[in-house]
Amino acid sequence: MSALPTLTIRAQLLKCYGVGAETADSILLYALNRPVFVIDAYTRRILSRYGLITGDEPYEELRHGVEQSLARYLGNDPNSTIQVFNEFHALLVRLAKENCRKNPLCRNCPLDSR
Repeated sequence: MSALPTLTIRAQLLKCYGVGAETADSILLYALNRPVFVIDAYTRRILSRYGLITGDEPYEELRHGVEQSLARYLGNDPNSTIQVFNEFHALLVRLAKENCRKNPLCRNCPLDSR
């Protein structure tokens, strides 16, 4: 499977019962080391609270938007892209769990610029 192109693998994963876009992209990024950003509820919540999205964007639109935004800061090395996508997603998850909860704890938010 890992020898196939990313889009081919993704299409095959999405055909599997119970596998949606988030799960497919998680497998691609974390298990197969492919440069695909994972969009989850944490990502939507944080980007929405900061006014970067409305929160109801289709998954693919949001994924492509995040990937393009991050691409501005990356070179052409796929390994560094994978590393950045992995780390950025992990940081969003951490921020969401520690501060940007359903009932946010904004007071100690590391993104607070006050």
